[in-house]
Amino acid sequence: GGHFAPAWGGQFDRRVHYRAKWTYWNEWFKTTFCKKKALDKPVLLGIPDVISSLELSQMQFKTIGLKGKYKDLIGDPAVGFSCMVYGKPKSGKSTMSIDFAKHLAQHHGKVLYAAIEEGYGYTMKEKLERLNAIHKNLFVSEQIPSKLSPFSFVFIDSVSKGKVDNNKLNELIKSNPKTAFIFIFHSTKGGDFRGGQENAHDVDCLIEVADGVATGRGRFGVGGEMAVFG
Repeated sequence: GGHFAPAWGGQFDRRVHYRAKWTYWNEWFKTTFCKKKALDKPVLLGIPDVISSLELSQMQFKTIGLKGKYKDLIGDPAVGFSCMVYGKPKSGKSTMSIDFAKHLAQHHGKVLYAAIEEGYGYTMKEKLERLNAIHKNLFVSEQIPSKLSPFSFVFIDSVSKGKVDNNKLNELIKSNPKTAFIFIFHSTKGGDFRGGQENAHDVDCLIEVADGVATGRGRFGVGGEMAVFG
């Protein structure tokens, strides 16, 4: 009789053939499409601290969710933002700052108002009452406490009176990354800040108060205006 080949032998040959074919196309796919996909995400090898604009556009940054007139003034700032409020004496800086502190206390968390200039005096008490700024989340001090972590926002009124230099301000910002700082400065008749010219370049936004009108500008919006009194 003739030679008999078992039926499974042919099936085995076909399996080997298909497996080899699958391996070939799989390698072709990886070397062609995966390589292209890698090229679509640019990477600069050997250069630390450099990312592509694509990666930056996909990053998520948390803002405080500011709304209302203060969003119109400075935009919606990121958590831990810094801001400078400046103007001539009696221009309305403290009135606007206390009202801003009230808004933040009502909607965004604990606020410390370091009233270095006025302290626990009658004028500070009168402003809090007149602006209806008495709130459980708004705290007042006469100096800058050593521990600021319990507060989401810290106002320093004023930096000029407190004799806090630019290095101290930057140290406060760096050592409290989740706390927003609002620095109040006096400006001279020529418009310069007393002790704050350097700090103006470091903060995220500026609010100028002149003749009862606050004007904002900075990194979180185009800026706007609002009346301080009334």
